[in-house]
Amino acid sequence: MNQAKTHLAELKALFHSTGQLNVNLEEYQAKLNELLKSTEHLPKDTKEAILKETREVINKGILFTQKQLESTENAFSENKSRNAANLNYAKFF
Repeated sequence: MNQAKTHLAELKALFHSTGQLNVNLEEYQAKLNELLKSTEHLPKDTKEAILKETREVINKGILFTQKQLESTENAFSENKSRNAANLNYAKFF
């Protein structure tokens, strides 16, 4: 069980407190696979607790990514609207 908790702590360390992933996807996937392998032979209740905590960490990362995508999409949308307005009003000058 200690090995699984160690792998969980290592996985958590890959994320910033905001949920942003601090490493590339290959490193993340390798740590996640290590964690999953280390939980294979644990008792069911212990395994479920560790996997629940893992799910929470991953969900926080997903939420961060979704927020970043939304803000990026909004920025592009605003910029596109601003450019269209500028082109429209430029014909008057």
